[in-house]
Amino acid sequence: MKLSTLVQFATLLIMLSAFPAHSQSTNKIMHGAIIKVNGARTQPCRSDGCATREELSIALPAGAHYVATHYFTNADTPNDRADVYETGATEVASGRFTEAVHGMNNHGQEVITVYYYNRAGRSRWISINVEYQ
Repeated sequence: MKLSTLVQFATLLIMLSAFPAHSQSTNKIMHGAIIKVNGARTQPCRSDGCATREELSIALPAGAHYVATHYFTNADTPNDRADVYETGATEVASGRFTEAVHGMNNHGQEVITVYYYNRAGRSRWISINVEYQ
């Protein structure tokens, strides 16, 4: 390698090291409220049509860049947990979140998901957190 090429490469490395890498530690998290969801309206309930539906949304600050949504519920099998824990948008003990959508509306940039709960006889607690930069 020529000396000029090595100098250019070293200069590039120094320039790149001056800019911190975007890591998860630079992200901020907006915590949503923990909401109580009552059981399904009718039983047996095996579809979203008879499930109790609860919409959750979080409006991000102006200029924020959406990174991810984290889903929380106290749903568990065979018994629900005492407190919410992160589950993802999957079916857990006859309840599930839809995959969150985000976009601009009259409230600014908003993240929205719906929780469907198909069981009766007990309430559930749910929440979402939104990660952003």
